[in-house]
Amino acid sequence: MHLRATTRKLLLAGLALALGAAPLLAVPAQATTSTVALAPVSAAASVALPGARISVSTALFALSPDRSGVFNWNGATWTQVGGPAATIVSGGGGLVATNPTSGDLYVYNGSPNSWSRIGGPGKQFALDGSRHVFGLSPDGSGVFVWMGGTNWNQIGGPASSIAAGGNTLIATNPSTGDVWRYDGTGWSRIGGPGAQFAVDDAGRVYGLSPDRSGVFQWQGGTDWTQVGGPAGSIVAGGGGTLLATNPTTGDVWRYSGGSWSRIGGPGAEFTIDGAGHVYGLSSDRSGVFQWQGGTDWTQVGGPAAWLAAS
Repeated sequence: MHLRATTRKLLLAGLALALGAAPLLAVPAQATTSTVALAPVSAAASVALPGARISVSTALFALSPDRSGVFNWNGATWTQVGGPAATIVSGGGGLVATNPTSGDLYVYNGSPNSWSRIGGPGKQFALDGSRHVFGLSPDGSGVFVWMGGTNWNQIGGPASSIAAGGNTLIATNPSTGDVWRYDGTGWSRIGGPGAQFAVDDAGRVYGLSPDRSGVFQWQGGTDWTQVGGPAGSIVAGGGGTLLATNPTTGDVWRYSGGSWSRIGGPGAEFTIDGAGHVYGLSSDRSGVFQWQGGTDWTQVGGPAAWLAAS
């Protein structure tokens, strides 16, 4: 990533998330399957957003350890809202899931076990802050936006990865690694390669340098400012919250107001909901935890394979 650097290192030291074994609900439900792929379009088209928007739901979702059910946490209890899934992706309060057999994409309609099939398999899916659904075709040859029903319009050509948040969609070039931003009508290059990119709910774009030696924030054009030092991974989300993990210890750090603070130890996964609440899945995936401030975490669920929040 060709980035301008003003150095601020993450000084990281460790305290692990507490582990527990309270089981998540695990009631299996049925999921229907069908086969139609994202409609491939040979030439990239320019399609103005918005496309279709999906229903809004509550913040945190989890996939059971055996991936037999999708569950929703309302702040007090877990409710099963869907059956088997391979992956779940959330954004802007919306949720989509992929069928573990066919790879088809389903959207959650906001009520338990109410799902609609909206497309076939894809390499990757992302949701922005307005709940628009974006997909990367299975072979990575095109970026698409969902237009409702099972209709998709191609808005970009080949990409290796996509990420979305706020009013922003980004994609990386599969040949150069450069990162590009879509503004609703066209694409512009905003930077060079990076190990990872993330977009928060305000559309701010963050990047981790190729060697993971620094965390950067996009400032417009092709300008970037370094906001942190070495990191293993980054996560951005609601409330303008940015997280980074220490590449050595795995500890998780939170960026706020121009400075970093250590908030916990290693975890298998971290995610952030639309209000800026931080959730973590313990390293052995035996428990779901919510950050309470400082380095305090409360367990809110048992074993899970995957988390998604918005």
